[in-house]
Amino acid sequence: MHFDYAFRVRGRLTPTLKVALKPLEAKDATADTVLVARGADRAALHGFIARIEAVGLELVELRRLPVSSDKSGHQCPACGCGDVANETASRSRG
Repeated sequence: MHFDYAFRVRGRLTPTLKVALKPLEAKDATADTVLVARGADRAALHGFIARIEAVGLELVELRRLPVSSDKSGHQCPACGCGDVANETASRSRG
């Protein structure tokens, strides 16, 4: 089965790290970074964890995102609803 996952890592990522971790989508969230994997199976999930560890990042949280009823398919890693970028931005302001 394929799911969307959110990985919260400690700190902000440099542009070089963001490129190295593609296809994960990097979103800044307060003092951490949320990396989102879309449509990952179990093997891909383990591969992403290994890549995160290989570049020396501290994995703080891993969350499987709920299946979206939103037609865009975008989900907030914190609550599972709405757009990841908008939700992260609103949390940073609050």
